[in-house]
Amino acid sequence: NVREGQVFTVSDVTLTGDSVLPEEVLKSLILIEGGQRFSRKDIEASVENITAVLSNIGYAFATVNPTPRVNRADQEVSLNFFVDPGKRVYVRRIEFQGNDQSKDEVLRREMRQFEGSWFSQALIDRSKIRIERLGYFDNVNIETEPVDGTDDQIDVIVSVEETPSGNFQVGFGYSQIQGLIASISVEQNNFLGSGRQVGFAVSRSSIISQVGISYTNPYY
Repeated sequence: NVREGQVFTVSDVTLTGDSVLPEEVLKSLILIEGGQRFSRKDIEASVENITAVLSNIGYAFATVNPTPRVNRADQEVSLNFFVDPGKRVYVRRIEFQGNDQSKDEVLRREMRQFEGSWFSQALIDRSKIRIERLGYFDNVNIETEPVDGTDDQIDVIVSVEETPSGNFQVGFGYSQIQGLIASISVEQNNFLGSGRQVGFAVSRSSIISQVGISYTNPYY
């Protein structure tokens, strides 16, 4: 059984709390305004917009509480968004876990979030994308942990699962001109965990012998 009830309209929208950004900036992030139909989806999206912007300038634990005041007689709802940014947070340390083969340098140079700077969720997300694009890891997860004894510092924990990055091939063929052809190649995309690509290939027939060595530093 479904009872829809009455349709309510938003009468007005206000902002309260400790605003660390200009009020007009925060209001531009709210997707619902006076005169529109009440929408829980738009309210939740507005909360996410505000917390996302605050988290990008260091307020990692910001909260936004939307409080509705219902006027059933006029079928109207007055909305108030209470913003509590909390303390601005620094990143104390960035740690890497699960990179048993890859060196920390390979991951750290892809990080856009730096130690000693304000926490930024946008930089964290960008760092995760850059590490995933390396192709050395099956899974990348980034979490934050509060630092004991402080309320304005966090540690960033980057956990990865390494994937095999080597390639070994053996081939045989036959040509009327060259006769039997044999080839073997070995390639390592993450040589000794350095992020560099090293390859070695040998091909030989009755009339031609070829040897190839390749070295690539993708970061350079």
